[in-house]
Parts: sequence; C-alpha cells; structure tokens
Amino acid sequence: MSHLAEEYAKCCGVKIGKPILKPHYFPVLYDKYITIHNDRKVQAKEYDMWPDVIQILRPYLGDIKIIQIGAQGEETIQGVDKHIPTASLKQSSYIIDKGLGHVGIDSVPVHIASALDKPVVGIYAHTYANTCKPLWNDKSKSIQIESHRNGRKPSFSLEEHPKTINLIKPEEIAQAMLDVLEIDKKITHETIFIGDHYTSNFVEVIPSQPTTVKAPLIDVRMDICHNEEVLGGVLERNDVEVTTNKPIPLPLLDTRKIKKIVYKSDFFDLDFCEAVKSRAIPMSLECKSSDNLKKQRARLFDYLINSLDENEIIKKNKKRLPQEDLGKINIASNKKVICGDQIYESMYHLNDKKNSDDFYLDLDFYRVYTDSNE
Repeated sequence: MSHLAEEYAKCCGVKIGKPILKPHYFPVLYDKYITIHNDRKVQAKEYDMWPDVIQILRPYLGDIKIIQIGAQGEETIQGVDKHIPTASLKQSSYIIDKGLGHVGIDSVPVHIASALDKPVVGIYAHTYANTCKPLWNDKSKSIQIESHRNGRKPSFSLEEHPKTINLIKPEEIAQAMLDVLEIDKKITHETIFIGDHYTSNFVEVIPSQPTTVKAPLIDVRMDICHNEEVLGGVLERNDVEVTTNKPIPLPLLDTRKIKKIVYKSDFFDLDFCEAVKSRAIPMSLECKSSDNLKKQRARLFDYLINSLDENEIIKKNKKRLPQEDLGKINIASNKKVICGDQIYESMYHLNDKKNSDDFYLDLDFYRVYTDSNE
C-alpha cells in the first residue's frame, strides 16, 4: 500500500522533498538522552503501556536519560526523567535533534526525528504503518512496529474499544529502541499474557483496618470485609465505588460520595435496592447462585440481575493461560490492593500467593511475563 505522501505527491504532480526544519533553542539539562512522545488527541493512537516500556528499557540504557516531549497539558508518562511540554514544534525539534533517538506514536515528532536523521521507533495500529511511516532516515535506523490486531485489518477509526495498539508488547518497543541506538543487548523480558483490563488504573480497598488512601478511582470491597466504620473514613477523603454483599446504612448512601454500587448476593434486599435507586446511585446486581437466579429475577422484576459464577470465570481463565507453576511467572498490575497501609499487586499477593483461584479471578487485570534476569 502506498504512503500517503506518495499519493499526495502524485495527485499534485510534485516530488517528495525533505522538510526544512529550523529548530529553536530550548534548554535541556542532559547531554545524553532519548525522547518519547504520546498524546491523547487520537484515542486509537495512544499507547497505554509506556511505563512498562520505560521500566524494561531503563536497565539497558546506562546513563542515557528519557525525556518526554509534546504539547502543553499532556499527561506525564510515569518513569520519565523529565517531561518538557513545549510551546512550538520548533522547540520540540531542537530537543529531538540534540537527543540520541526518538520513540513514539504515529504523530509529528516521529517525522521530525526522521527529517533530522535521528534513530526512530514508531508504533502503529489503527492504520497500516507503510502508509504513514517516517520517510527521511538516511544514515540512522528507523523501525516501525505494527500491532498484529489479532489478525484483523486496521480500523482507520479515531477511537477503538479495545485499542489494538495495546496489543503491542512493551518489550518489543524497548528492544527496537536498543536496536536503533545500536546498543548490542537483548532484552530477556517476555510478555506471555496481557489482560483486557490491564491498563485500567484503580485501587481496591479491603476495609479490614483504617487506611489513609486517596486516589481518583477506588473500589471498597465490603463483600470481603463489611466494615462500615472504615468505609466511612474512606468516604471522607474520596468518591468511591462499593462492592458489597450486604445492605449499606442509609447515612453512608446519603454522603453522595458513593458513585456506584456492585451488589453481589444470593438473595437481594429489596428495601436496600429501592434506597439506592431513589438516590440515583448506579447499581449492578450480580447473583452468585445459579439456582436462585430465576427466583431473584422474578422477585426484582424491575432490576437487571446478572449471573456471577466465579468458578466458571476461573475455569475459563485457566484455559486462556494454562500455567501449572505460578511460581515461574511474574505479574504486573495497574490495579492495586490496599489493606491498611500495605499495598499489594493483587488479591493473590495479599493472600501470600496461596490460592491460585485469586490469581485467575483477577487475570484480566494482569500483564503476565517471564524474565530470566529476575
């Protein structure tokens, strides 16, 4: 498939030239660095695992720093040494030009890096890489990584759910960056599974003891430990979602700090359901007993009741990731579990990795990997 620039040139009757850039000075504290770029303008282009890429890449970079570039107001990528939002592309051009190489999404900076003949790695998903890859690398290397999209063709959509760009493994990007920089090292990190909700960032609070947690997205697991005093303390500092298997007192509902309730039970309290509904709090009802499901749906005819079969979830997830020895794998998760002042990667870690069912119930929130260096 032809590059877009070739099609434009053909239609206009002109030849493709090389951009003339006039970088404007911008102070940079580091002598040796690479640049990285991600933005939220086009949802389908935005890669959500840059922190993983940085974590994997950093041990191989030595004294080379990582600088994030982009426009004002963009979110800082966790793990970068410096985030430098610039006022113009000319300033970004200067920072890229003084760096050792660039890695980023399909956007202007990868083309600037190519025009400056800097080593560049670009990642692509919602369109074919060949149609929009950098064109001007001469002496330096350029690598394009395209999502496998599970065998599908590009969507060409500005939004994707789920995003196919997140099918690119972070170690692929990290290794490509080492290759274009001509750093002769092989990354030993290997991703073997990425859960559908791995990039979701939120906190689960087990309210067995007081906690001072503050976070944008919190789920208080009252179904694990029904402690109304601790829930009240969390509500003083946060808006939360609550997962419960029992009714919650009306004064706590009246705080307006509970933004959603997930009610898991074999038998639902109708008065509690009505109280939640009257306060316009979104609620999800999940019946844990397949034997009671029909009866509960008949009792609460006006409510949508979903079936929740944890044993079936565990069974399906074991097929998705067959793993006889969980001790041979590592887990990364953006869903943290907090109990008191302790932070855990998952319920599996909270329970000292004693119950594999905990692992498989939360599988969709993991990136599972192996690393011979760990």
